[in-house]
Amino acid sequence: MNIDKQRMANLQKAFNSIVIGTVAGLATYAFFLYFNIAIFGWNLGLLFAPLVAGYAETFVANKLIGENIGAISAFILFIVTVVYGFIIANPTLGYNIITIGSIAIIIQAAIPTFINYFIIVVIFGTLSYLTGFFKKILDKIKYTIFPEKKKEDIIDTVPLFNERESNELINSQDFIYITSTDPIDLDYEIIGFFYTTSIASRNTRIIKLSPEKIERQQLNDLKKGKDECLIRLADKIKSSGGNAVIDLDIVYFLNGLGGSDFQIIARGMGVKIKEEHPTS
Repeated sequence: MNIDKQRMANLQKAFNSIVIGTVAGLATYAFFLYFNIAIFGWNLGLLFAPLVAGYAETFVANKLIGENIGAISAFILFIVTVVYGFIIANPTLGYNIITIGSIAIIIQAAIPTFINYFIIVVIFGTLSYLTGFFKKILDKIKYTIFPEKKKEDIIDTVPLFNERESNELINSQDFIYITSTDPIDLDYEIIGFFYTTSIASRNTRIIKLSPEKIERQQLNDLKKGKDECLIRLADKIKSSGGNAVIDLDIVYFLNGLGGSDFQIIARGMGVKIKEEHPTS
């Protein structure tokens, strides 16, 4: 019996909350109509009346019952504003952006926690991530406070590939690399066709927060992979009795699922040069 009385009391409080919310919404709508508060002919009461009704009902319900009852008054105000604004006052308006906006506000008032989270965290967060909006603001603040840490300094955190050291290693191989198909000034013996390959990972993210840094790292990996292929190609040919490669070709192409990697191939005809000739 006490449970039924409590339930009836809560229903009465819920009804009172709906009435208060509806009255607040109607008052808001009347205020906007009386003072003709509009933008481009659209009365803003169409948007604000359901919003005020929903929040007023939610506030009162939380005070009286301790929970949200769904902002029913917002739906009531939506019906009132649509009937009056689109049918009675101006029957030619029809379905447009104002009705869509009103529906969105009603849903937001009915389930504010979910909608606010979805709009602020999911939609706004995704857009800010894609556009780099917050990153630009934070970078501007950071560079203002620490002007010595410029963008170039961040890029320089990726060390350049040491081409000089790599070239010295290649030149110390006692091996000749020739891109010509058939150098007529050399006397050589053909040993066979050789190739080596190397894989360099590729950044496949659509959105890159530091594109300059990623590009530099990618270039470093490609240079390193190319030189590794050349060194291994020389080792393979030398192990077969050769001392040079002709028709040298270096190929780069995408490999893996969705082009997740760069594949580098160094290939050519391994030969043994019978007579020493200066290289140019």
